[in-house]
Amino acid sequence: MIAPSVIEVPVLVVGAGPTGLSASLLLSRHGVESLTVERHPGTSIYPRATGINARTMEVFRSLGVEAEVRRAAFTAVRLIVTSRVLIDDADSNPTPMPGDGTALLSPSAWTSCSQYELEPILARAAASQSMARLQFGTELVGFEETDRGITAQIVDRATDRASEIRCRFLIAADGARSPIRERLGTEMRGPGALMENVSIHFRAPLRQLLGHEPDFIHFVENDGPAAFAPTDNGSRWMFVAAGQAPSTTRAIELIRAASGVPDLEVEILGMVPWTMQADWATRWRSGHIFLAGDCAHRMTPAGGHGLNTGVQDVHNLCWKIAAVLQGWAGSELLDSYQAERLPVAQFNATRSVALIAGDPHANDRSDADIDLGFVYESPAVIPDSDAVVTAQPGARAPHMWMGSEMFRTSTLDLFGPRFTLLAGSQDGPWCQAAETISRERGIPMAQRKMFGRPWHLLYGVEETGAMLVRPDGHVAWRRASAAADHSAELAAALSTILAVDSLRLFSTALLPGSRLRDFVGSSQEPDDGRLGAAIVGELALGLGTGGASEFKSADATT
Repeated sequence: MIAPSVIEVPVLVVGAGPTGLSASLLLSRHGVESLTVERHPGTSIYPRATGINARTMEVFRSLGVEAEVRRAAFTAVRLIVTSRVLIDDADSNPTPMPGDGTALLSPSAWTSCSQYELEPILARAAASQSMARLQFGTELVGFEETDRGITAQIVDRATDRASEIRCRFLIAADGARSPIRERLGTEMRGPGALMENVSIHFRAPLRQLLGHEPDFIHFVENDGPAAFAPTDNGSRWMFVAAGQAPSTTRAIELIRAASGVPDLEVEILGMVPWTMQADWATRWRSGHIFLAGDCAHRMTPAGGHGLNTGVQDVHNLCWKIAAVLQGWAGSELLDSYQAERLPVAQFNATRSVALIAGDPHANDRSDADIDLGFVYESPAVIPDSDAVVTAQPGARAPHMWMGSEMFRTSTLDLFGPRFTLLAGSQDGPWCQAAETISRERGIPMAQRKMFGRPWHLLYGVEETGAMLVRPDGHVAWRRASAAADHSAELAAALSTILAVDSLRLFSTALLPGSRLRDFVGSSQEPDDGRLGAAIVGELALGLGTGGASEFKSADATT
C-alpha cells in the first residue's frame, strides 16, 4: 500500500470560484504560498454571477487582471426592465442598474462579465504565480486542527490518490452549501431559504430579434414570473424561473412563451436548480479556519452583492494572514476579519432581500456609497474625530487622479501589498519615522509625500500631517498635523493596528511562508462594525478627478 503524499504549505484554500481564486492571487501578492483545491474538474461552465462592481474591479486592478476582465465583458443596457414578454417590451417599466455614480469616485467601473469568463482569467493569473498551486478535480475529504494549524486530507477524484496537507491556515471558499462550515457547526442567521428556482442556460438569436442592446435583467410576467439575462455578446442567455428544473422540452416551451417568439430556435445548454436565500455565518473564524464568500454569507441575486462581497472578504483577510505568517503582526489581528466583514455581509444580504420585496427603503443609500463607502470598525483601525469623512479611518482611501493626462495614475495605485504612509508636502519627519520603523522592525511600508491642495482637502491632512493606509487600501490611522514625537506616535499606532504589545516584537520578523514541500510517506510535523457614508463627502468636495500637482515616493522595501 502506497502511503499518502504529504504537502506542507502555509495556506490551504478550498474552492476555486471567484473568492478562492482571488485569495490565491492575493496571497501570492503578499508573499505567501498557497495550495487551492477544487472538487470540480475545471472552472464554472455556467454564467452564475455576471455583475462586478467598482470596488471589486479595483481589487482586480491591483492584481493586474482588470483589463482582461473588461475585455471579456459583454454589453447590456444598465437597466432592470419588467414587461409581459421579452421581445414586445412596449409596456416595460425600466429601473436604473446599481453602480451608477462611481465614475468620479473610482478609476474602475462596474462591469458585466459572466462567471464562466471571469474564473478562467483568475485561474490563469493564479497559476502563473510561483507561490501558488491549483489542483482541480481534487476534493477535501477531512481535516483536523492541531497545535501547529490544520492537517487536511484531499483526494484526486480521477485517480483516488490521497494526499495529506499540513498548513497553518485554511480558507473555506467552498460555496453556499459548504461542507467545511457544516462540519464546524457554524450557525447561520438571517431570513434563510426564500424560494426554489432554476437557471436555464441556453443559446438563441435574441439579440438580433430585440433590435436593441439587451437589458442587464429583463423580468417577464407571461406564464408566471421569470427573467432573462444576457451572458455574452453572442447568443448565450440565462432564463430564471421559480420551481424545479423542467424537462428540456418544457424548458424550450417556457423560453419561447416568455420571449414572445413561438418558433424561437433554442438550444438548452444546462439547467441549475438553486435556492434563493439570505443569511450569514455568526462565526467567521474557527481557530486556524476562516470562512469566506458564499460559505460565510448567502444573498439573493438582487443588487449583485454575492460575488463582490466574497472577493472583498479575501481582500480584507489575506494581508492579515500574511502579516501573521511573516511575523510582523499578532494573531489577534485575524479577529478583525469578522469584525470588519460581517457587518458588510449582513447589510448586503439584508438589502438583497429588501430589493426582492420591493422595500422603498432599500435604496436609501446610493449604490456608489454601498459599493465604495463601507467603513470598518475594529482594533485594526484607529478612529479619529475629524469631520472630514472621505478619508476617515476605516474607510477606503479615496480615489483621485495624479499626474498629467497622458501619464496619470490613481491614488489607489499607491496602495498595497504593503502599508503606505502618505505625508503632507512639508513634512519629512513622518517619512523618516516610517522608513526607520520599516527597516528596523520588518514591517513592509512605503512612504510618499503628497502635494497639492486637492489632495489635502480630500484626505483631511494638512501639509505637516500624515495618514497610514493598510495593504487593502483602507485608512488605518490619520494625523491631521505634526506630532511632538513622530516616531513614537507612528509606532504606537502600528502596535495597536497589528495587535502587538510593542514594536520591539518585530525585530526578529520572519520571512514569508516556507516553500511548498512534498513528502512521500513522511511523518514529519510541519466586533461590531458599521457601514459609513464616507463617499458622500467625496462627492460633495467634487474632487474625484482632481489631481495632486505632483507626488514623490520613497519605498522602504523593494
